[in-house]
Amino acid sequence: MQALNDYRKRWGIECLFGDAKTRGLNIEDTHITNPEKLASLLVVLMLAITWAYRCATTTMSIKAIPRKRHGRRQKSWFRIGLDALRNWIVNAPQAAANAWTRKTHQRALRPLHQP
Repeated sequence: MQALNDYRKRWGIECLFGDAKTRGLNIEDTHITNPEKLASLLVVLMLAITWAYRCATTTMSIKAIPRKRHGRRQKSWFRIGLDALRNWIVNAPQAAANAWTRKTHQRALRPLHQP
């Protein structure tokens, strides 16, 4: 059971890196090598990812993401939030600000197997 919990944590980190890299924010395109500048960029990226997730919870509330026929979700929480954030920054800046400042719904974590 501990191995499954460790893998679940690792998978969450892998998804975070994917969101920061190829599935959204394209951090690898910056080519920054200065450690101080890279540290500043990582802080900004983590704030952007947090904001995107807050936009997703604002958009979806506590609903589940629909699944495709093969069982995978149609979009990730990050993609739903990033799309909403982009739209709101351009068309409804107050909605983007509200997503950052308002209290969001907390999704309960459920164990994979219940005894």
